[in-house]
Amino acid sequence: MRSEQVHHALAQGYNRFEICRLVSKGVRATHKPGARFEDSIGDVLEHLTPAAPWHASEQQPTPVKAMAPAA
Repeated sequence: MRSEQVHHALAQGYNRFEICRLVSKGVRATHKPGARFEDSIGDVLEHLTPAAPWHASEQQPTPVKAMAPAA
């Protein structure tokens, strides 16, 4: 649902005005004639949200350790 996508974008640190501005620019850049605007908006919101969102109740991902430089 679109409301979930907006909430995930808000969780990323965007505020609602930034989301509106970014979605507006994204739809203008990616919308194809003959397609529904609703689908274009959904596609842009998907790009603003993380690929695999996790919730606070789930275990957080562990940070990746830096590799030692090659000798």
